Amino acid sequence: MRHWIQEVRNFIYSYHFSTGLRTTISVVVPSVVFSMMGDLPMGIVASLGALATALSDVPGTALHKRNGILTAIAFIFFTALGTSLISPYPLLMTGWILACCFANGMLLVYGNRGGNIGIACMLVMVSILGENPVGPAEAFIHCLIILGGSIWYGFLALLLWQIRPYLSVQQTLAECIMETAHYLEERAGFYAKDADKNFDEIYKSVLAQQVIVSEKQEAVRELLLKRRSAQQGSTSINKSMVLIFMDIVDLQEQIMASQTDYLALHNDFGGMEILEKFHTLIQEFTGELELIATAVAAGQRSLPRANLRHEIDKVQHAVADIRKTMPTLKERTKLLTLTNILHNLQDMTQRIYNLHRLTRLERVKDEVIDPRLQLASFTTRNRYDLEPLVNNLTFESHIFRHALRVSIAAVTGYLLGQVFHLDRVYWILLTIVVILKPGFGISKARSYQRIIGTITGALFAAAVLYLTTNNTVIFILMLICILGAYSFMTQQYTLSVFFVTPFVIFLLHFLHPAHLQNAELRVLDTFIGVSIAFFASLLLWPSWEHNYLPSHMSKMVKDNARYLDHVMRLYTDREFVMNDYKLARKDTNVSAANLMSAFQRMLSEPKSKQIHGSEVYHFVVLNHSLMSHIAAMANYGMLHGVHYPKPEYKLLNNYLQQHFSCIIDLIDDPAAKPTLPPTNMEALETLDIDLEKLYQLRQEEINNGKGETPVREEMLETKMVRDQLNAMFSLLKDMKKTIDKTIQH
Repeated sequence: MRHWIQEVRNFIYSYHFSTGLRTTISVVVPSVVFSMMGDLPMGIVASLGALATALSDVPGTALHKRNGILTAIAFIFFTALGTSLISPYPLLMTGWILACCFANGMLLVYGNRGGNIGIACMLVMVSILGENPVGPAEAFIHCLIILGGSIWYGFLALLLWQIRPYLSVQQTLAECIMETAHYLEERAGFYAKDADKNFDEIYKSVLAQQVIVSEKQEAVRELLLKRRSAQQGSTSINKSMVLIFMDIVDLQEQIMASQTDYLALHNDFGGMEILEKFHTLIQEFTGELELIATAVAAGQRSLPRANLRHEIDKVQHAVADIRKTMPTLKERTKLLTLTNILHNLQDMTQRIYNLHRLTRLERVKDEVIDPRLQLASFTTRNRYDLEPLVNNLTFESHIFRHALRVSIAAVTGYLLGQVFHLDRVYWILLTIVVILKPGFGISKARSYQRIIGTITGALFAAAVLYLTTNNTVIFILMLICILGAYSFMTQQYTLSVFFVTPFVIFLLHFLHPAHLQNAELRVLDTFIGVSIAFFASLLLWPSWEHNYLPSHMSKMVKDNARYLDHVMRLYTDREFVMNDYKLARKDTNVSAANLMSAFQRMLSEPKSKQIHGSEVYHFVVLNHSLMSHIAAMANYGMLHGVHYPKPEYKLLNNYLQQHFSCIIDLIDDPAAKPTLPPTNMEALETLDIDLEKLYQLRQEEINNGKGETPVREEMLETKMVRDQLNAMFSLLKDMKKTIDKTIQH
């Protein structure tokens, strides 16, 4: 029960709910005002303008938000004007739909904001097609009312932004923290009882969650760091959020640093209760992160609920009890894995307590953002000139093919409506416009979601209209449906469609009472629209993910190589630059998320297009493991420092970079014969000899009853570095074998 209440609270404080509430208010107010004046149909027209502008509005800096809304208002008005004037002429309308859908589809070259403006314009075009054609004078008046609705939404959105300028940033940051908590929870699954029987499923869940975390981090960077670099945020709130975000990104690296050989861990300790204690301990960490996320979203302080240090001490005592049963150093080395994980959790504890502290603004005043970091370098610069558009006017561009696909599918739907005299052709076109995406996998998923949402929503609406004729009850339910539709639009598409369908049916009930017939028509039109969209995405220049996977794989390997190279500067005499290191880490996380996203999309495509599916998945897992080992090296070097550097570390980094280069060459040009790296690394053998000597010295110290000594510290550090580098070497060899398999097949 408590968990359910917490989920509801998180949703109410979320960006999705506040956006849904703002959109609902902006859509409902014009209709209510005009209804009170006795002209509800005209109120619906004004609400259309507000709705379209709301759909085009995405979070951003003050400048981007204002310019985006103004651009959307202009585009929506001219789309409405063109459609209204041409709608009486079917032949001209066919050409207009073709041109309008293509032009608006191409706006995707300007990113999420441009794509949303394109969708908003197509929504306006489609909605006007649902009404009877009118004369030029009346059409112009309707367009002015749509313009008024758009301006009303723009005014409301910018006013609310002025009142609470940090709300969207707080909510996005809170979502990032919450998803990081879920990522930690997924990784806790490796320690659960009998997890060794289900490693593959756990890995898939971890990798999928890592994609979500990376997307949320990128969203926060665009909102928070751009705002600060534009000198729009120098307050305690802004500083607090920047510091929290930096800590969360570092925390994710620490979570990844706990990567180990989980199969060996279960083989060594699966019969004991110690792994379950680790699982419970990590769940406590997850709970603390969820508390912090809720506090950030609500703009409140958070206080620790659990005593994490005490919980760690309890697990440490359990590990100490196991150590007592192992008299020799060789046996005790098995415990080093558990000890390292505990040390990592101790470091994470300090960071989590610091996150709690940063939610209290009075504690932030004396904090300083690391001057070594150039925050602007972590954001991407958006280009809104003509060059990106011109560069994408080629069949090589998947956005160009997508725009053509949408325009041809929309024209097909329109002509089908004209031939068979379908009354509500706009619902068919709306389905096509909303479902079709650049990738086949996403379009396919949207098709299923829309069918399920429409059928269940239509059944719900039919049941309501059958059970009651009370317009007040129906109107209240319609308001709830509007709120649900826009709250879940970017989060749960099926649920959003479920709410949209009864909303439209109830609206038509007020405008053109036909009771259950509206529900039947919605389902039929959805099936027609989904069918057209599905065949268009399958037959019209489809974009198959296997064509793009090699570039994602190559980018992933390059970024991992750069990430490792920056981390190894901590272990050698080369200069370590904090900003460059964190940029390399960010690029690696983004590349990993892009690769996994592309692989997930490929799994939604026909089996014949899932080329080398198992090899690609194996490659993804190997890369994730490689990132984790690099993160472990970074975590140790940053938090504890390297006290016993060895000349072999530089040589081993060079060997590993040669392996990276070989793999990149194989991916970029499978026909080439790249220079093969050495199979045996002498530096690693030298390190093994040094480590064996340290083992012997330490055994003598144990026999003499000595505790913590410099020899022990050097042995532990050297073993940690040696194990991590050796693991990377093995992973890179496996990656090369995986690439070789794809080339041979």
